[in-house]
Amino acid sequence: MKIHATISVILLLTFSPVFSQSTDQLPPEGGGEYIFTTDKPCLSGSERTAIMEQLGENITALKKEGKLKEDIQKMVVSFDWPLRKDPGLEFNDYYGISNFVDQNAGGGILDYNCDSRTYNGHHGTDYFTWPFPWYIYDNNFVEAIAGEAGTIIGKDDNQDDDHCACSGNWNAVYIQHADGSIAWYGHLKKNSLTPKTVGQTVSKGEYLGVVASSGCSTGPHLHFEVYDSGNNLIDPYQGSCNSLNANSWWASQPAYREPTVNAVLTHNAAPLQGCPGVNEDPNMSNDFSPGQTIYTAAYYHDQLQGDVSTYRIRKPDNSVWQTWNATSPSTYNASWWYWTWVLPAGGPFGTWSFEVVYYGQTFTHPFNYAQVLPVALRTFYGKVTPDQNIMLYWSTTSEAGNRGFEVEHSTDGIQWDNLGFVPGNGTSAQINTYGFLHKTPASGFNYYRLKQIDDDQNVEYSYVVNVVLERNGNIQLAPNPARGIIEVLGIGDEHPEVILFDGMGNKVRELILDRSTISITDIPAGLYFMSICIDGQCTVKRFVKT
Repeated sequence: MKIHATISVILLLTFSPVFSQSTDQLPPEGGGEYIFTTDKPCLSGSERTAIMEQLGENITALKKEGKLKEDIQKMVVSFDWPLRKDPGLEFNDYYGISNFVDQNAGGGILDYNCDSRTYNGHHGTDYFTWPFPWYIYDNNFVEAIAGEAGTIIGKDDNQDDDHCACSGNWNAVYIQHADGSIAWYGHLKKNSLTPKTVGQTVSKGEYLGVVASSGCSTGPHLHFEVYDSGNNLIDPYQGSCNSLNANSWWASQPAYREPTVNAVLTHNAAPLQGCPGVNEDPNMSNDFSPGQTIYTAAYYHDQLQGDVSTYRIRKPDNSVWQTWNATSPSTYNASWWYWTWVLPAGGPFGTWSFEVVYYGQTFTHPFNYAQVLPVALRTFYGKVTPDQNIMLYWSTTSEAGNRGFEVEHSTDGIQWDNLGFVPGNGTSAQINTYGFLHKTPASGFNYYRLKQIDDDQNVEYSYVVNVVLERNGNIQLAPNPARGIIEVLGIGDEHPEVILFDGMGNKVRELILDRSTISITDIPAGLYFMSICIDGQCTVKRFVKT
């Protein structure tokens, strides 16, 4: 018996009737508009007043300490985009815009473009993560970054961040720029905020925190709010109905609508959108077998009414097996559409692809189509729990004579220990989910694999997953992301052993740290891990090289 553990993707589909040419007669199987509901204020009037009073006190104190200049500088604030996706997120794009600043103080709603993409009394711009915002949240895939350089004048943290309703205060970072204007970055993830403290400076593009749903929030999004040096509300977008300021505050102002495909994906069941622990389930899969149903899906933001998308399914030889068109029935801030196809009994096996052509761009997603295997592994991943344990999760799409799984652990990827046994479901044609709690993980890297055992005692191993456990909260890296130099904070006078690993866990460099800074100019851009060991106690920190 073999366990199907391919991470890349293969497939073959069949459907009756077969469409050999484009047709407008194929309606979506499912999907539609995704509505990010934010009709409740991110902050109450009293909460906003309290924040402003606290920031005023902080500014006064920082000026006395010499960390802020008494006289503001003449400059033009020129914001870069305040969001960034992690390299690990393979989507083409990752956000939508639900609300701009409300320009109508009289009680109606009006955005800067003379439209109604806002709600009454909204003071900022809301950028929500999309698609599968809770999948993005769980994996820290979207970060808030400083749109303009400045000084941190306030931080709010330690508030819950995983809900779809109003709950407590938010987590936020507040930046004052050289001209005295202030930008608020709200709804960030608990304990993800920059390690820099109030009074320290940040550069344009520097990491501030992970986008989440803290405070009064219905899902993960960044609330971006701006005030000028006189504490007057600013809408950074220039437009005919912007009564707050005449000029754009963007280095390059984005268009009001930016039609694009955020993601092209394949699923083994209907994708579900919802709140954490309730009903969001991406059901993403890249591996399929004969007779299985595949869900081919496209996810958009700013899809316009009348927009035509062309969809194609290609065979391994790149020939077109299916093609069809679909027209958007309305204009949406975010939308999604999927179609189902039944996989045939035979080949050609190999790498197939699902592609979407939209506004002249082609977005492609490969998938695997292969012979049925006794156990088809759908997902396998791990998460650090609040009490510093590691919870492993995996699922299968089918099983045949599966006695169960031995869970194996390693700290180096070479020597493996058996942690325990999880019984399988024998023979099953449905999705089965499993879990295992590792109560004594090591600090730093923890490698896991599954040893799948048949009823006849044949075995097969899964792919390896790596979960990083950071136990030393005093050690931090700054800036993060970094370009040329990165500083290790919280080590005092110690000279720790430092090892750099790339995002795949490969060793890049090993050194004894004789000072707090490390040059990273010679490594490529991407995700890295830094192992920092003092007197045999090691911690691992994650950073991004830009």
